[in-house]
Amino acid sequence: MTSRLLIGILLMSFPYFNNAQEKLKRADSFFGFHFDFHATANDKDLGKYFNEKDLMDFLRLTKPDYVQIDSKGHPGFSSYPTKIGYSANSFNQDPMRLWREVTNSFNIPLYVHYSGIWDDRGISSNPDWARVNADGSKDLRHASYLGPYSDKLLIPQIKEMIDNYKIDGAWIDGDCWATGPDYSPEVVNEFLEVTGLETVPLNTEDPNYGKWLDFNRTKFKQYLEHYVDAIHTYKPGFQVASNWAYSSMMPEKVDVNVDFLSGDVSGQNCVYSAAFQARCLALQGKPWDLMSWGFVPMDFSAGIHSPKSLVQLQQEAAQVMAVGGGFQVYFQQNRDASFQNSIDVDAMSKLAEFCRERQPFCQNSTMIPQIALWYSGEGWKKDNKGVYGWGSNMEGLNNLFMDGQNSVEILMDHHLDERMEKYPVIVIPEWDHFDTILKKRLLEYVQNGGNLFVMGAKAVNQFEPYLGVTFVETNSHEQFNIGDKDLNGITGIRTNWQKVIPKEGTSTIGHVYHQRDYRFATEFPVATIVDYGKGKIAGLYMDLSESYNVSRHPIYNKIVNNVLNRLNPVPGVRVIGSEKIHVVLGRKESNKLVHLINSDGAHFNKNVYSYSDVTPSNSLIIEIKSDNKPKAIKLQPDGKRLKFDYQKNIITVNVPPVDIYSIIEVEY
Repeated sequence: MTSRLLIGILLMSFPYFNNAQEKLKRADSFFGFHFDFHATANDKDLGKYFNEKDLMDFLRLTKPDYVQIDSKGHPGFSSYPTKIGYSANSFNQDPMRLWREVTNSFNIPLYVHYSGIWDDRGISSNPDWARVNADGSKDLRHASYLGPYSDKLLIPQIKEMIDNYKIDGAWIDGDCWATGPDYSPEVVNEFLEVTGLETVPLNTEDPNYGKWLDFNRTKFKQYLEHYVDAIHTYKPGFQVASNWAYSSMMPEKVDVNVDFLSGDVSGQNCVYSAAFQARCLALQGKPWDLMSWGFVPMDFSAGIHSPKSLVQLQQEAAQVMAVGGGFQVYFQQNRDASFQNSIDVDAMSKLAEFCRERQPFCQNSTMIPQIALWYSGEGWKKDNKGVYGWGSNMEGLNNLFMDGQNSVEILMDHHLDERMEKYPVIVIPEWDHFDTILKKRLLEYVQNGGNLFVMGAKAVNQFEPYLGVTFVETNSHEQFNIGDKDLNGITGIRTNWQKVIPKEGTSTIGHVYHQRDYRFATEFPVATIVDYGKGKIAGLYMDLSESYNVSRHPIYNKIVNNVLNRLNPVPGVRVIGSEKIHVVLGRKESNKLVHLINSDGAHFNKNVYSYSDVTPSNSLIIEIKSDNKPKAIKLQPDGKRLKFDYQKNIITVNVPPVDIYSIIEVEY
């Protein structure tokens, strides 16, 4: 029996169809699934175990807006019978044809996972496509930006799949985060011509190495723009994303016509990773989503995984949806490219229901400006010695602010330039290099009534004249204690710190101790606050990001929240009653939204791969700043009306315990 006939027979027994509506564009999509397996030369009989019924059962119960499947992974072997590239050439059936027929039967868009710059087979077979290392050797895994790789393989294969399978879009993996300095003659010669330099920098010790990396960033974006525009020209309406482009790994303004932004968060602590990465994408002005791995790899190459529970994925989804993003989940395909029937379909159906219930309050919502963490482009470049990719000191501080029940956003340079005056508080999170024009504007923002919070041993040095303190010695890496009786505790820390002595008129928070005894406080404060024009500048004189990610202690949160309360005594939202609630203050149309996410669970414990239960929070008291009395307050997604009090522009509402993710909707 042919697969097409079998699919037709199976559809007759299924009550759910999606054919009445148009296929959703990515901009209108909210929930999806990603499948890949990075085919290798060892994969045989592709399509042999493909069970259409299993896949149809899954789609019927989960009703995703789109599905993404493998087409070519990092090893470079296509998982469909290509006539252009390389494959294992061992096909029992054409698996992509089967995926396409099933998704078409439900009118679900089909995207392909395709590895871009990283292609072991393609590059090793065509060394002239390869990136060149500083020593002149060929990198036989990664393509050169200006080489023929995209015209000879990437673009033709996407066209091949458009023609043969009518795919709707492509999610290009192994792209910006797989970059590296490219010493190909074409790149080097153009660099020397543009800069006027006589030699190309070979290592980070060269004073011009930053220019060299910037030039490589430009070349990558030209490569990206080339294939995106070529595909759009060939198939208007085709949708393309480059995985992690314009994210924390590429913190720049979107200047290439990608159709949507996306990234995948892996590992164990994805509740926090998702929250951080979502905030890096939320303001970029493009449709966006984040993908959570549905498993924690124990031995990735051997396919030994620990599946995540429904609760874990719900918490991760909540972090993404609360800041307005779409959510997708990643599972591997079998080695023959078929759907894995070991996936817990019941759990994924419940996850889909969880997301859909909250979709009306989350999709296309925005955050109300409260606290902004500046993602300094110059600071990132100084710390990141690669072209693009991993590396930011900000995630630990984002976690610290969230754990303190603060509604926080992440602003890259262009966001800060456009939105600075909207925020009651702007935070410098341990960067020590900045765009000079933005730094000047930031000080003007404070003079006009804004509040600046400078955090970190090196960062405070960049604002020394404005902090109202005298610096003593240079910063050093030591072990000591921080806290105070007013903070109800002292805790130890090993980190970089800067000794300062407050000047007259400067207030302090906390002290440094060399003994855990309130009687032996040193003269050095943990943090200070001083007036600057109509606003205030606070300084915190030690690095907390890494320490907080390694050994959390509530004293850190108390210190930071004490500073924030003095800078902005009446925040837009305040949560009372639990320390494990993450809060996002948002808006959709005319209504305010307070997103409450239960962050309980062992996701922070590296020895725990999966957990199935979280303890509901205590009952909460929520205070919401509002210029007008609301018509009603509802607890969503249940629609339950809540009683509230409104006095002196503050709404006070009692909220029942939060199981995973509740939303307070303030109707006006």
